[in-house]
Amino acid sequence: MTQRDAIFPATPHALYETHGYSAAIRSENLLFVSGQVGSRSDGSPEPDFGNQVRLAFDNLKATLVAAGCGFDDIVDVTTFHTDPEKQFETIMAVKDEIFKRAPYPNWTAVGVNWLAGFDFEIKVIARIPSRPSASVSRRNPPTLWDMASAGFSHISVAEPGRLAFLSGQIAWKPGSEDVPDELVGQAKLATASLAAALKELEASAHDIVMLRVYVVNATTEAFQQVLPALRELLGDAMPSITTIGVQALYTPEIQVEIEMAVRLP
Repeated sequence: MTQRDAIFPATPHALYETHGYSAAIRSENLLFVSGQVGSRSDGSPEPDFGNQVRLAFDNLKATLVAAGCGFDDIVDVTTFHTDPEKQFETIMAVKDEIFKRAPYPNWTAVGVNWLAGFDFEIKVIARIPSRPSASVSRRNPPTLWDMASAGFSHISVAEPGRLAFLSGQIAWKPGSEDVPDELVGQAKLATASLAAALKELEASAHDIVMLRVYVVNATTEAFQQVLPALRELLGDAMPSITTIGVQALYTPEIQVEIEMAVRLP
């Protein structure tokens, strides 16, 4: 039977008890970490934004250490931002202090309207190196746009378990950052990158475990414009899909972003 254990850092802040959740859950060799924020010990936000981001990473590190792993063991990163355009430079500076060299984890950044009084939140999945076979490999295939120069990876593969996690894919292609104005065209480019990643992994749509679709200023009509590209990618495969409306994504012109997890055959 798969073992499932709650993980807490040595000195947890008050939010876990106040809101009744665990800092992380360990399942076999994978650690699923709750969103970490720049919370002081009493649960209140650190008021300075740069320090709030650093404190969020400190809280993340404490949780990782409690599970017997560290930043190098991170497989998948999702960050949430209340004002991406104004905040991203500060966040990148802190990120570069922590992830100093390749191979970098994959990363999805999402603009949101509310983070319970905080302005930055980071959620990760990590592997726990309890066995020699537990490892993480990173990939930035040339068939996808250049993410490595920004200090991120497109694909992280966790062993054992043969699970691949992809950064959120947007309407960029190799050698070009020209973005179509219409949502339909952006969705086609994003799903083309997902298809290229599946080919790189020697996998198919039937191996997709999870898709998350983020759409800026979403409406039912907007999500319906994304559906044709998703149907073309998936065919008759039926993975789990979560659709989320957000206030902003990587850059102002990006309207849709799709992240994916894949079981490798």
